[in-house]
Amino acid sequence: MSVLFSYAFRPLFLLATLYAMVVVPVWVAAWLGVAPMPASLGTPIWWHAHEMIFGFAGAAIGGFALTAVATWTKRPPVSGAPLIALSGLWLTARLAFLARSPALLVPAIAADLGYGVLLFGLMGREVISVRNSRNYKLLGLLALLPIANLAFFFGLRANASWTMSALFAGMWVVVLLINVIGGRIIPGFTRNWLRRRAEQSMRAPVKLPPVFDRFDLLTTVLMALIAVFQLASAPPSTMAAVGLTTGVLLFIRLARWRGHLGASEPLVWILHVGFAWLPVGFVLLGLSALDLAPRTAGIHALTSGAITTMIVAVASRAALGHTGRPLRSHLLLTTSYLLITIAAIARVAATFGPAARELLLVSAVAWFLGFACFAWRYVPILTQPKVQRKGSLPVV
Repeated sequence: MSVLFSYAFRPLFLLATLYAMVVVPVWVAAWLGVAPMPASLGTPIWWHAHEMIFGFAGAAIGGFALTAVATWTKRPPVSGAPLIALSGLWLTARLAFLARSPALLVPAIAADLGYGVLLFGLMGREVISVRNSRNYKLLGLLALLPIANLAFFFGLRANASWTMSALFAGMWVVVLLINVIGGRIIPGFTRNWLRRRAEQSMRAPVKLPPVFDRFDLLTTVLMALIAVFQLASAPPSTMAAVGLTTGVLLFIRLARWRGHLGASEPLVWILHVGFAWLPVGFVLLGLSALDLAPRTAGIHALTSGAITTMIVAVASRAALGHTGRPLRSHLLLTTSYLLITIAAIARVAATFGPAARELLLVSAVAWFLGFACFAWRYVPILTQPKVQRKGSLPVV
């Protein structure tokens, strides 16, 4: 117990992984008509969207944020009772929502909102106590998550027309978090890997990924802008122009990080694959505004693609680094990466119509197997003490 709650990544990555193996199969089984539709959150689609954003992604975000902030602030990690309470609130909400009992809805809502508020409070305490201004923007995004969740629950109780918009707001917050975190760690990790490879081969280092500059800032601003446009139901012409422009600029931004040079290291290339889903998603959203693609294709490129892949990529690396293990992939881990990528491709392809049921089934099976491989490899790592081994490297 003391090991499990010694660092936030341990219980929260574990919960996110195990829940991933439940939430998608339950949804797909219901969609295919072989299981009852989950209706604890108004409609089946609302339940699915909410649990993917605030359940699965919410746990992973908490695990990463509270783990990384200890490194950023040079303070002791959040552990013990606060971490037990945080994990307990998340787990209570998930179980209560799955139970489909009307009597459990209010306690589930309270626990779910409590998780978001406590996560923000713990993160805020760590960041503000040392005036770590670099991470105020991350703190601001974390504050928006429980606000979007609260808006959803208000809409749910009132059967309001904007309930789905609250879920989209939550999705956009997670997408922007992926952009901020990915924009920080992907070029940094790639740069470090290229330097080590150059040192080992006794060669001069190749051109390294650039640090954050005005181009990165422009793409981030455009991403936030299209999120606002989508929530405000902006004219299709505006959505198309901004979406396609943002997608193209994100592709250029990703190319600047020189991910092709890390093709031999799964821990490196999976980060680039995960981020690549962002420009794909924005391009598809832009095309959907022109009626050239279904809007759900862009949404699932951002969720099944970018969010899920980045969660697996970051969680696998963080767990290795913070448990003292070498930053090297493993057959099960690489298999997990490939299966999660197949799941995302099949899910996006299913939105276009032909063979939708078959593609959805392929996506669900690949998703489940991908997280099963991840769990097989990482449950022991997440639950066992840190390994003291020469050559181990920190993650952030």
